[in-house]
Amino acid sequence: MGGPRVGLYLRLSREDEGAGESMSIENQRAYLLDYAAGRGWSVAKIYADDGYTGTNFRRPSFQALLSDIEEGRIDLVLTKDLSRLGRDQAGTVYYYQCYFPAHGVRYIAAAEGFDTAAGQSAIALPFLAAANDFYTADISRKVRAALDTRRKQGLFIGASPPLGYRKDPDHKGHLLPDPATAWAAQAVFSTYLSLASVRGTARALTKAGVPTPAQCKGGPAGAWSDTMVRRVLTNPTYAGHLTQNRSEKAGYKVDRRRYHSSDQWTVVPHTHPPLVSQADFDRVQALLAVRSYTPKAGPPHLLTGLAFCGACGSAMAYVKEGNRLFLVCRSSRKTGACSSHRIPERKVLATLKGELERLTAGIELSLLLPPPSRESDKARLALEGELRLLRQAGAALYRDRAAGALDQEEFSALLEENRRAARLVEVRLAALSPPESPPAVLPDLLARSALLTLVERIELGEGGALTISFRFRDPHLCHTSRGGL
Repeated sequence: MGGPRVGLYLRLSREDEGAGESMSIENQRAYLLDYAAGRGWSVAKIYADDGYTGTNFRRPSFQALLSDIEEGRIDLVLTKDLSRLGRDQAGTVYYYQCYFPAHGVRYIAAAEGFDTAAGQSAIALPFLAAANDFYTADISRKVRAALDTRRKQGLFIGASPPLGYRKDPDHKGHLLPDPATAWAAQAVFSTYLSLASVRGTARALTKAGVPTPAQCKGGPAGAWSDTMVRRVLTNPTYAGHLTQNRSEKAGYKVDRRRYHSSDQWTVVPHTHPPLVSQADFDRVQALLAVRSYTPKAGPPHLLTGLAFCGACGSAMAYVKEGNRLFLVCRSSRKTGACSSHRIPERKVLATLKGELERLTAGIELSLLLPPPSRESDKARLALEGELRLLRQAGAALYRDRAAGALDQEEFSALLEENRRAARLVEVRLAALSPPESPPAVLPDLLARSALLTLVERIELGEGGALTISFRFRDPHLCHTSRGGL
């Protein structure tokens, strides 16, 4: 009774665009409708995947076709040619040799004259599927080679720039700082440099409401993870050196990504404006090379990431006994391969403070300031103005609540939104360089941020021997400062 219920399947992807109008969705539709009408078949439904590759079968309309087949709504699947069904040999052969027959469905590739109901004519289909698969592999190889050439030329080829950057509208492949999100990337570096902990940085950024990379691209709000933080901190792009090929698809048929080690990255120096200084970026890499953590309560220990065993080079670990903190060789605790070099933290800090006070004696405070930055000053003034307006708006909310203009639910919601916006502005202010007005006194030399800026490495040896390497020359002796307990 009647003819088969025909499902027309149409597909087009970027790999097919070079074939011209003959492969367009509209051309496929017209061709197949004419083919079905010429045989007196009624078309039950048309399924079209426009912009989907043929190397996998997780295409929305193709999945809808399979669902209708399993519901018994389609008896015959009709495509213009076999490559419209798919370009992956194994998958294509599975569908026309196994899946369709198992569901009592006939398959026809009209332009090539292949019909699974014709018996002998289907013998050539595996060879055609292999040819389509080879075509895709060849296209993939050529595209990868072209993209690799552009990467080596220092041109950005990604779809979406890293957090804090935007594509230059006047220069294809060039990146520019994005005024709307650059502060978020800078906040990652400034927060890490104050905490020296990836996990602690993720917590602090989330608590402060700093938007994640996905949120900056229009996605939903979310929490920062260790992986997100580390991905930003290790990217030389933020120091002005375009870095690509950090990961790639495992294969042209596979969506899973394979991450490369840093020696496989493509790095082209000085291609665009940096968001962090080279000195800060290098300091971050040095700290990342050392295991660090943030205690469950309170800030990180002052010497985490700075203190090392003078004998084996392992990072020193903290041990707490009552209210006292001791530094011991981590290798000694784990394997016993080294002696503990057990030293009270307070003694190390006392020696360190004495050295820093000696080295900074007589230093003119204005020399500690960074070079003047008009752009930074403008940004700071704008943010300070924005913060003042937010605080004024917050005060107005209290007045409106007292006057009865807002009920409690409205007041609470608006106040929380106001506070969240103010926290974000405060974080952006903290990410900027310090103001240019000279400080009245030297900063606390034993503050965590000061130690990370001034101290390169502290080596602790037997009997309390202490060697300190600073990140600056001794202004009195012009060599690395040494100290001892």
